[in-house]
This record gives sequence, structure tokens and C-alpha cells, in this order.
Amino acid sequence: MVRRGGLVLCLAAALVVAPASQPQFDAAAGRQLAAVILADGQSLHYVSELTRTVGGRLTGSAAYEDAAQWAVRQFRAAGIDRVALETFTIGRAWERGPAHGRIVAPIEQALHIESLGWMPSTPEGGMEGEVVLVPDLAAERIAAQLSLKGRIAMLPDGEPYGNPYDRTRTRQNIDARLREAGAIALLSPEGGSGNQLSARWRGFSADLGALPAAELGQDDARTIRRLLDRGTVRVAIDLHNRISPDEVTVHNVIAEIRGRERPDEWILVGAHLDSWDFATGAQDNGTGVAMVLDAARAIAASGNPPRRSIRFALFGGEEQGQLGSAAYLRAHERELDGCIAMLNTDAGTGRTIGWTVPGRADVALAVQPLAQAVLADLGAAALDQSLQYVFQSDGAHFLLAGIPMLDFNADDSTYEEIHHKTTDTIDRVDARNLAVGAATVAATAWALADTLTRIAPRLDRRAVQRLFDKGD
Repeated sequence: MVRRGGLVLCLAAALVVAPASQPQFDAAAGRQLAAVILADGQSLHYVSELTRTVGGRLTGSAAYEDAAQWAVRQFRAAGIDRVALETFTIGRAWERGPAHGRIVAPIEQALHIESLGWMPSTPEGGMEGEVVLVPDLAAERIAAQLSLKGRIAMLPDGEPYGNPYDRTRTRQNIDARLREAGAIALLSPEGGSGNQLSARWRGFSADLGALPAAELGQDDARTIRRLLDRGTVRVAIDLHNRISPDEVTVHNVIAEIRGRERPDEWILVGAHLDSWDFATGAQDNGTGVAMVLDAARAIAASGNPPRRSIRFALFGGEEQGQLGSAAYLRAHERELDGCIAMLNTDAGTGRTIGWTVPGRADVALAVQPLAQAVLADLGAAALDQSLQYVFQSDGAHFLLAGIPMLDFNADDSTYEEIHHKTTDTIDRVDARNLAVGAATVAATAWALADTLTRIAPRLDRRAVQRLFDKGD
């Protein structure tokens, strides 16, 4: 799930005629699509049905595959006949089982714990050991910490520095070093208040981690630290997870409305279909799925296909490191020059703000007339060029491939109240904001696919690198 931030370029609501060098947009068609969705959209129905009939959708699970089949049916019911399941594989399927933990000395106290995702179970019957704080995670310090042998390592709060890919490599190296030093399990304190837990993991893949690892409520972590100030602390943990013995096939769901003039050029509109499992994944990312489906339905029902094709993609494996979107790019590498833009929606149902166009001033300039002429009426005319959260959802790989990428941007000021938590249910979905989001996605997708000229070029590898160097 992506969170938003950074400098915002707010665009005036008055109609502006684009210079000759900028794309010309059919504002009337965009407004009509938006009006249809606001008046009679199906987004709330989609997210309600997905969360009610499928619920949480861990990548590689039977529930995820049920969701993929459900999505195929929705696209076909919307009148789209070009629908396919595209496969990729992940290292292991993983499903959470019961987790129990308690302090056994110097006091008896139950602990609020859950297994971290894609980490192994404890041995049958669980394990018990002394807790050792590991305040310094430098590899040489861990190797020298002889007190770890046969003990449970408690990690410090916070994350390693860097983007998610670098942090993953750092965490995996830390975990391997801890195992080599003799640690038998990990405790990772939760960052939120109280003992509320968020579904988390140590990797950025679907490979099994090095050690049994549990996330620990923040208040419980403080209790353990206070007890350690006075002496030895022993805890018992018991984690039961279901893990496939081999790699598992997963499906992306792809649908397409063919363009009327340039069908081999295309816009991709995507969201991730998978979720974590503490709740039903309503906002992360059932609402994004619903926006994509509703946009597809409205465009198909209009009987007015744009000049270029529009592909709709519901990806698996986003929560494990955008695995499905990366697989899609690999599978379609030879036709990527035909991809005009990628629109990604993964922001929940806070108030719609507009689009993030990470690092691409040229894309912001090109989309500005559309924002002024159509999206301003929806309150969605802001364009944000921040790179702050670019690696945290499925748009990342498209941006790295040089493709113009627009990431749906909504107010996230209260999003952490539900992000990966038990509170991510349909009850927290704002129906009006959801409809506005779907209207924004549909109008933007149709306009970008219909314009006579590309909104911006595809960048080569050097240009992408310069973009990120500038962002640093």
C-alpha cells in the first residue's frame, strides 16, 4: 500500500487550452464518464462482494485464487470479452496459523504476538528462551554477540534505512547473521501505539525467512525492556504457519478494451488484488480493485472506445514486493514501447486529491489540461511529483521501466488506523470518496488513451537513473 507525501502542484479549476505541443483531451467524454459513475457506479458493490465472499486474499492462497476467478467474472459481466489469467510463480505459499506467547520469568504475562509473514513456524510444542536485546544490527556486532546462542533476539524499533529493496537485503542479512550467532527466534516490536498489531514481514519476496519471527505489541515490548533492566527475562512462543513445500503458481487478472484506431498502443490501469489477512482487505486494496472494475465497466458500457487500447490489470503479490506487476512487465517486455502510461490505484478512500506523477515534470505538464478541464470538478486536480513512496506499490516497476506512471492520490491522514490491521473492513470505506475515485480513474484512463499524441516519452535506463539521482 502506498502512502503519499511531498510537494503538491495544485492546478486551477478553470478550463485551459493546451499549447500545441501538449496532448489535446476530449473533456466532454471524460466528464460524461465521471458523471455516469457518480450517478450509477458499482464500486461499493464490487468491494462489498469481494470482501464478503472472499475476504482476506494472501498471495498463493486458495482465497486469492477465488478472488482471481471472481474478478474474471466481473470483467466478463461488464461486457469485456478479452479477459485472461496470466501466471507467475512465487517461492512459497504461506498462511498464518495460531500464535501464542507469554513471559514465563521473572513474571507470568501473556504477550500480544503474531507471526511475521513468510517466516517459519516454531518447532512442535513451541520454544522457550531468554530474551537478548540486539540494539546494534551491524553485522560484525551481531557476530561478536556470543550471548545470542540458544536465545531469542529482540530487535530494535524502526526499519533499516533505504528503499524497500535495500531494506529487504539488509533485513535478510541481519536475520542470517542472527541465526549464525545462535539465535533461535526473533521478536520484532510493533511500531504503533498500545498492543495493536499490523500484518508485517521481514522480506520483499515470497521466500521463507531464516528464523521463526513474531511481531510483538509495543506495550509488551516496553514491559520486556523494563524487566531486562533488572535481570533475565524468559519468554515462550508458539507459532503455527502453513507453508507450501515448493513454489506456487499465482495469477494476475488481465482484461482489455481494444482501441478503435491504434489498438497496439495502450494504457494500463492497475491495482493489486491480494491483501494481508488480519481483516478482509477492504481498503488495501479492495477499493483499488473496485475502482479498476468500475472504470472498465463504465468505459465498456459507453460504447465509445478510445483511440488506443486500455488494459486493466489486477495483480497478485503486491504485498510481498510487487511480484505480480514485475512478472507482467517481464512477460510483456517486447511490447512495452506501446505502453503510453500506467495508472495505479492503491490509496484507500480518503478524500481524492488527484495523481502522483513521481519525478516526471513532463507528465505533470501534459496532464495539467485534463486536470483543469475534467478532474477539477471532482476535486482531483492536484498533481504531486514526489518520489517519497514510489517503491511501495505496483507502479514502481513501470516507473523503473521508463513508462509514464500516475499513482492515484488520496488523503491518507487516517489511513494508518486501518493499514494491514483488523480494522481494514468494509465499515471504514467511504462510499462517496470511492465513487469519486472510480470516476477519476475512468476519466483519466479514457482521456490518456484517446489523445492524439503520447503524454510523454518512455525514458531509457539512463534517464530513469537521472530521475532518481535528482530525487536524492
